[in-house]
Amino acid sequence: MAEPAPAEDPVLTAESLTAGYNGVVAVAGVNLSVSAGEVLSILGPNGAGKTTTLLSLAGVLPMMSGRVTVLGERVDSRRPYRMVRRGMRFVPDDRGLFPSMTVREHLRLARRRPDKNREHLVFDRFPALAKLQSRTVGLLSGGEQQMLAIAMALLAEPRLLMVDEMSLGLRP
Repeated sequence: MAEPAPAEDPVLTAESLTAGYNGVVAVAGVNLSVSAGEVLSILGPNGAGKTTTLLSLAGVLPMMSGRVTVLGERVDSRRPYRMVRRGMRFVPDDRGLFPSMTVREHLRLARRRPDKNREHLVFDRFPALAKLQSRTVGLLSGGEQQMLAIAMALLAEPRLLMVDEMSLGLRP
């Protein structure tokens, strides 16, 4: 009888995460663990601390206390680029797009390696973007911008993807 495969280390863990702004606590005592292939949603009303939690998990916002590990490395808010190099991608609620650049230019920037075939995968998942490749992002609807931001993150082949306001601007 074959032995079960050893469990992989979680791609993300948070232990007693406390974070906030200017010394004011917004979230306290957050504990979570996410394994490869797992989907975790953080739900709550406006102002509940969802964005604060994600920013701290990504290393963009300094933690007040606690411990966060992403892809086997402790998160250090002074060096969030290290998490990106290890395979984390974060789609902020403002999408982080350049309004004067085209959809095609954004996708070219996001490709991890020069493989145009990867763009076809994007268009399979987001067919509306295929028709908009030459349009500047500032002229896209909010939903089209959200699709582009998520597509860009997926092109990087992340090991961990965090999206703030996943369905922002998207129709069913």
